[in-house]
Amino acid sequence: MRIPAHVCMLMLCLPGSGAIFYAQTPANAPLPDSRQLFERALASEKKLAAEQERYECRITDEGAETDKNGKVKHENVAVQEQFYVNGVPIERTLSKNGKDLTPDQTRKEDERVMKETVKYSDKARADKEAAKQEHEAEDILSAMMLTNGRREQINGRSVLFYNIVPNPGFQAKNMNQRFATVMQGTISLDEQTGELIEMNIKSVKDLKIVGGVIGSLNKGFWLHVHNHQEPDGVWLNDLSEGSGDARALLFIHPYFRFKETTGSCHLYTTSASQVAPAKTMQ
Repeated sequence: MRIPAHVCMLMLCLPGSGAIFYAQTPANAPLPDSRQLFERALASEKKLAAEQERYECRITDEGAETDKNGKVKHENVAVQEQFYVNGVPIERTLSKNGKDLTPDQTRKEDERVMKETVKYSDKARADKEAAKQEHEAEDILSAMMLTNGRREQINGRSVLFYNIVPNPGFQAKNMNQRFATVMQGTISLDEQTGELIEMNIKSVKDLKIVGGVIGSLNKGFWLHVHNHQEPDGVWLNDLSEGSGDARALLFIHPYFRFKETTGSCHLYTTSASQVAPAKTMQ
């Protein structure tokens, strides 16, 4: 099961890389605002995009369609390998529900992956995709506010903790912004890079767009995302999960849950030889 696009946007889906810094910010220094943090994250992404392409990871994608009471109606588990081309993540499915792909399925998957790889090998097209993601993330940030901020020194770096609340008086102009206006929760960010470390958010009221025909998000929908930083500064997602009642456009099955776990990442040289052992990310 693939995560619907509007769910991805609520998770602020940007490529996960960032520069590594160890300088500590004084405890009494003013906290940066959300715009400053967003700009730091974008600068970090661009700085280490090439390093990110040295990583290949294994993803376990678990999805389930449920009824309104949470009873499972249908489950899917897919194992994929993920790599990056000019900052754009590309996944290749290896197995579904514990079974390897058939030769015909493998051929079709290889063709799809090759098409995506060639597409984003064109840096202009990859930059266009990145710009689209940045614009969608900005849409969401404008609909939200970070409040009750505090700073802690953790493992030699400054980590910022905030509550996420809707921006009062904000007039939402698109579906991403409207979904964002009913979400609340908590978030932690690496101060030097602006990168997301962990986020927990949930919808606090029902939202229906054009009576639910275009989109809907029911109270209690939740998302949890966790990222970590590799020794070379690259940020990678290791867990994304959520469940609830949400739909957008032609997303037919509204009740669902998902869990995407990333692990066994390999670090390669530009000649594709492995230079670091596989390790499982917890």
